Amino acid sequence: MAPPNLRRMVTHFEAHPGTSVCGGHDWFAVLCNLHHPRCDPVIARVGYSYRMLTATTDERRRSFDRMVELYARARPPAPAEVFDALAAYVPSPADALEIGCGPGNASLPLLERGFRIHAVELGENLAAFARERLAAFPFTVEVGKLEDASLQPASVDLVVCSSAFHWLDRERALRQVVKVLKPGGALALIWGSARRTAEDNRVDEAIQAAYRAHAPEISRESVDRMGGKVDEIGKVVRDTPELRDYEERLFPQVHLFDRQRYVDTLATFSDHATLPAERRARLFEATGEIIDRQFGGRVERHSMARLQLARRR
Repeated sequence: MAPPNLRRMVTHFEAHPGTSVCGGHDWFAVLCNLHHPRCDPVIARVGYSYRMLTATTDERRRSFDRMVELYARARPPAPAEVFDALAAYVPSPADALEIGCGPGNASLPLLERGFRIHAVELGENLAAFARERLAAFPFTVEVGKLEDASLQPASVDLVVCSSAFHWLDRERALRQVVKVLKPGGALALIWGSARRTAEDNRVDEAIQAAYRAHAPEISRESVDRMGGKVDEIGKVVRDTPELRDYEERLFPQVHLFDRQRYVDTLATFSDHATLPAERRARLFEATGEIIDRQFGGRVERHSMARLQLARRR
């Protein structure tokens, strides 16, 4: 266990994220030796979080560019009902700006419903993959940050973003959204959130044993915090003066995973992708063994697709 004085320091850093000591050195990584499986779980969790903050949010954000084909295969888009609802909300044909298209998982169903898309994507590899994958459609993509993009005022009917808006500078991003939307145009944010049934809780409790052993800093609570971020973003959108008629629609989903698909999906999350390789491999192996041994090689997970909508005044 960590000594009491160090645990008090951890409590301070949990309450004041982003502060530093020792001239800004990554002292948590030095003190905790995060590769060591016997590292105190509290220190490991906060040390990892502090290293991630200094190592950086941008590094996590860019980690997706190193997993292009895996992300395209393992991360399915939202259910068809989400895109049907969006097409009814903004009748096509229509011009759309997509924020963070990734490998095109959400772009494709929108294109199939008659939208013309220009995307802004941070990752060069992701942009190249999407460009090739969607070559038969009216789709273009530029590499860069939305916050810095040169966008034509009042030029699109829809701005859409699937599971990426939390990576952006909200204030600057919303200024770009307000700028590029035509009057009456729509902003649509698509998310996936946990929807825990008794079965989900049973699976979670079993799989948490692997996390306690190999990655205590990635907890079930970190997943729950993502739902809070989505709520916060919804409030910011609702309170943006240039936008009106905010609403949220929910779409339940059920996913069936075998061992490989479950582990592949985990590998597409930035907190897992940026774990040290050896620890990540141990975590995935232990998770797979639990799925095989305790659940007969298949688990059912429930989630909620969330569609946040607003219109430009």
